[in-house]
Amino acid sequence: MNIYAKLTILCLFLVLFTAGVLSFFADQKVEQTLKEEIVTSMTQQSKGISSDIGRFMFSRLNDVRMASKNTYFVDPNLDSETITERLQELENLNNLYYSFSYFDTNRVRIADSKRISIGKEHPNTLYWTKLNEGQDETVDVSKSVSVGRVVMHFASKVWNDNNVEVGVLVGRILVDELFKIVGEYSLSSDTSRNLDIHLIDDTGTILYSNTNPASILSAKYGKYDLISSLNEPGVNFLETQDALYFVTRETNYLTFTGNDWVLILSVPKERAYAPLKQIRSQILWAVLPVILVAIVLSLIAANIFVKPIVKLSLAAEELSKGNLDVELPIGSKDEIGKLAKQMAQTSQSLIGQIEEQRQTNKQLIDQKTQIEMQKNQLMQVSSQIRDSISYAERIQRSTLPPITTLRSIFPDSFVTYKPKDIIGGDFYWFERVRRGNNEYMIIACGDCTGHGVPGAIMSIMGSNQLTNIVYYQNYLDPKKIISRLDKVIKFELQRDTDEVNRDGMEIGICVIDLDTLKMEFAGAGIPLRLMKHGSEKLTIYKTPRQMVGGIEGDEQEVHAQLNKEVIQLDVKDRIFLSSDGFQDQFGGEFDKKFMSKNFNKLIEDTSKKPVLEQQKIIENTFREWSKNTSQTDDVCVLGFEVK
Repeated sequence: MNIYAKLTILCLFLVLFTAGVLSFFADQKVEQTLKEEIVTSMTQQSKGISSDIGRFMFSRLNDVRMASKNTYFVDPNLDSETITERLQELENLNNLYYSFSYFDTNRVRIADSKRISIGKEHPNTLYWTKLNEGQDETVDVSKSVSVGRVVMHFASKVWNDNNVEVGVLVGRILVDELFKIVGEYSLSSDTSRNLDIHLIDDTGTILYSNTNPASILSAKYGKYDLISSLNEPGVNFLETQDALYFVTRETNYLTFTGNDWVLILSVPKERAYAPLKQIRSQILWAVLPVILVAIVLSLIAANIFVKPIVKLSLAAEELSKGNLDVELPIGSKDEIGKLAKQMAQTSQSLIGQIEEQRQTNKQLIDQKTQIEMQKNQLMQVSSQIRDSISYAERIQRSTLPPITTLRSIFPDSFVTYKPKDIIGGDFYWFERVRRGNNEYMIIACGDCTGHGVPGAIMSIMGSNQLTNIVYYQNYLDPKKIISRLDKVIKFELQRDTDEVNRDGMEIGICVIDLDTLKMEFAGAGIPLRLMKHGSEKLTIYKTPRQMVGGIEGDEQEVHAQLNKEVIQLDVKDRIFLSSDGFQDQFGGEFDKKFMSKNFNKLIEDTSKKPVLEQQKIIENTFREWSKNTSQTDDVCVLGFEVK
């Protein structure tokens, strides 16, 4: 075997060996990375689902606890039929609930929103057992005796003014609603890698399953013995031969202490590592062309390097044959000597250049690695911020009332709500309330200081405090509502009443007597725009330029600084409340503010059109005005027509 064949075989061996080693380590790294991504993704999803379930249970139990404080449950003059009607009103207020029942302390059903089993004694089921053990409120999942279906029971004791237990209020939600809360989760955007989700109690009984709903309350979780020993806080990870398990034990959510339930997310390894086969195939097809090119280059290199040596060998053979005309590579002046000398010089030069290049390459690789790390950190931080803001948007949106509440009284109504930065400081609030024999519709529009996260926090505070002031403190006068809101915000922000501060919110509040259509209006910073039916001109009721939460003085002094307008409404009158975001928006041909006079004219020009068409024109005008300019501020426009 000549030197050409040996060198060729050596080159081929090195190429194949290097390719095999690199492929092996690449495969190991890909598998490790995929596993880390799966663990991270499922851990985050476990935390998210557990938090969603805890929040849902806390909110629904809070609904029932608040409802149990209504006075009609302890009024001895109300009969069963009247209480049943009140329970039906509760059911209609929140379509999550399937039914409500009211029991006396002997478990006898006094009233039921579905009029089922009234007058009958209820069996001593799980939630009755918990109540008898001294709990004031409780939650369980079981098959309802009256409904005949699997439901979530939310029970709360009812106490009279003497703090004596007089009954129990129970709200029922079909377990199907839990499917809507949990939803479908997967390891990727496609549905071929969906997660198996189970919720079990402390005995292993299945309370929820997205893979086998028929097993709810009728079977134990098959791997309960395997996961029952995982008791660490947070998400517990368990890997078996054929599946991955992520176990999260229920923790407290605010005042809700939980029921020792366990959330289990699992996925078979075959399903979890399905992308690995495709990745390996892609690596193989990427490496094969490189190997083929390397083999060709190896053959060419072998030929180039061996050819001069073969010539020298032939020359030596010629010399051995006695051919004296052949120039021998002997001595310092012959060709071989010069070649050796030149090769030595070239070798030294190449060694120096290669070392220099190696150092340069090392620096470049280090810089690239550092840049990649910084890039990944920035992407991770950006993703976390984006996820947090998106979740904050869901929270803020949940505090805003549905437009159906307003349209139940005024069918021709609309709300245009456009936060500047996903979440914002503008908010709207409306609710129908009863005081004695009269019903009122309270409508409010607020504009908090700033926008984004600070504004959203203020808007949620404002919305929650309005609910507290109207519902639980029974305020109805708009001036008193605003002065009390100013006091509460100062307290929440730990602000002295003598402190002058512009932080807070502008707000306008309308209180409409639905029987007489008499409207009372008060505000701070937000005016009322009224378009009387048949009129061509908009009537504007201006308000003091004050910031609620920053008005100087105590509650009585603040009340004295506010104005209240009493307006007799007529059918087809239109009322508008809005923040200043629309008129402050820059845009148009000369990049100027839209201005209040143009906003007023826009309302006047469109008030003869149907309300929903008027809303579309207002929104299209804003979109066209600001199409070449970023949004300046949060925008909230609320309008309705009196019926």
